[in-house]
Order: sequence, then structure tokens, then C-alpha cells
Amino acid sequence: MKKAAGSLPDAAHFDLKSLSADYPLLARIGAEGPDQKLHWREFTEAPHWPFGPPVKDAPVAESIPPLSVKRVVNAFKETLESGIPDYFETTSWLQGGRTVSLARLVAPIAAGAGRELIALWEIMEPPAAP
Repeated sequence: MKKAAGSLPDAAHFDLKSLSADYPLLARIGAEGPDQKLHWREFTEAPHWPFGPPVKDAPVAESIPPLSVKRVVNAFKETLESGIPDYFETTSWLQGGRTVSLARLVAPIAAGAGRELIALWEIMEPPAAP
């Protein structure tokens, strides 16, 4: 993979449409305006997102559960600003009597003259009981 300035992979190398078969919860996130508010740039057309569905060019905070907004947005901004290539978190909850976990991996990428994020969510469920 070609590297962009600053050794970050270039956003052009992430074709979300082709990657969606293997990674159905994949998105590109960018920052806008003087306050660097995070917005959805591009995302896969997943049948079900584990939080509010992303809306192109809308603020990321509008899709994140209210109790998680500050933590998630701050983590994304820290990753974007630091250039550290990944961020991982697991959250678990009870759904239908089973524990479901959500893992998130975020990495900065080069986009134009700045940076964006590529973010992947993965839902992990234990196998069904026989």
C-alpha cells in the first residue's frame, strides 16, 4: 500500500464499497469547522448499525448513544490529532438474555491536506446454545 505524507495510508486506498463484504460496519470520519466537529464522510450500507445509523455529512455525535458521546468523540479526536494508528474498545451489553460485545478499531488516514479516520466496528456474539 502506498503511504501518504506523514506515513499515514491515503484515504483513496480504502474502497468502502468493496471492503463492505468483509467489513460491514466500516466508515470514514472527518473533522470540520473551527471546532473540528466529527462528521460521517462515507460508510458501508450495513443492514443494522449497533447504534443510530450514520448519515452522510452529519455529526458523528448524533449517531452515538447519549451516554457514550463524550467518551467516543474524545477518543476519536485524540486518535485524529495524535496520528496513533489505532484505538480499540469493547463494550458489552445484555441482549435477549445473551451478552453481546462491540469492538471498535479506529486509525488515522491521510485525506487531502489533512487527516480523517477509518473506523471499524465488529459485533461479537457467543455461539448459540445447542
